[in-house]
Amino acid sequence: MNIKLENQIKIIHLGEVGPNLLTLDLQQELINEFDYNRCKAVIILGNNRIFSAGLNLKDLIGADKNSVSEIFSTFIRLLQTIRAFPGPVISIVSGHSIAGGCLLAIVCDYRYGVFGFHRMGLNEMALSLDLPKSIFTIISKTINPRFLFEVSTQCKLYTPNQAFKVGFINEYYRNPFIGKKFATKKALISAKKLAQFYINAGEPFSRLKETFYSGTDFDHKILIENWFTDRTQRKIQSVVRSL
Repeated sequence: MNIKLENQIKIIHLGEVGPNLLTLDLQQELINEFDYNRCKAVIILGNNRIFSAGLNLKDLIGADKNSVSEIFSTFIRLLQTIRAFPGPVISIVSGHSIAGGCLLAIVCDYRYGVFGFHRMGLNEMALSLDLPKSIFTIISKTINPRFLFEVSTQCKLYTPNQAFKVGFINEYYRNPFIGKKFATKKALISAKKLAQFYINAGEPFSRLKETFYSGTDFDHKILIENWFTDRTQRKIQSVVRSL
């Protein structure tokens, strides 16, 4: 993870290469970076192949209930931390954003997308996993209502253009001729301008954000219980074997 601070805006590169898996250590590091005394806005981006492939299944498979609970509860705490951060949090998705990686992207207040062959989506239902209210609240406050059932239940992986249409991302740099790195650079420039706009707005933005996300209930217990069912364990083990 690489972190820079520019004009009160913290820019977090999850990783220049690799899958940017949300290990327990990385989750905790990210949580610690959301300190409003040290920055007033946060921009999160991955690399041009993968934004984040989500939680590390190899850490979860075979782990006992306490360990699984710690990983999921820390992930929920990360999402909650982003929601509760008083300033704007912006993601730039220029690579695959799957499962937990997708949730990390869409929990941000504003999302930029970049053209490419990468995909974005949720696969919990394919693993027979519940979407707890905490997770569903994030999805329902982000996705175009017409696509909410499809996104939540069908485990589709969307192209950047499709992700823009269903609401995963707010703005889409779709020009395939300018180069993906340049498109990501343009998205970063736009993200910095937007972040500065909200910084300049001051406390009204913080109060509006708090109002917008009020009532979010973060409860992961049902997810933990379901993780250990025979059906889910068989599916998880099948996925891990295919990695």
